[in-house]
Amino acid sequence: MATGTRALRKERSSMKLSLVPMLVAGENISPEARQALRENRLKDAAEILMRQYDLSCVEAGDLLDVSMCDCEQNDAKVA
Repeated sequence: MATGTRALRKERSSMKLSLVPMLVAGENISPEARQALRENRLKDAAEILMRQYDLSCVEAGDLLDVSMCDCEQNDAKVA
């Protein structure tokens, strides 16, 4: 029973909600951001969304599940 419980916990922790499909289908994002998402260029898409919507690197990273705050350049864009 413990093995089954561990497997279930592992499966649950690996499940993530992706907002990418909703963003790709959305009408309110630019064609440039949409194309980056379709091409799985998540960091590029996050940078575009940061510029368009004045998102912080944390917000953009959380939205697309990428690390955007790992360099000073991205932090400078937010400031």
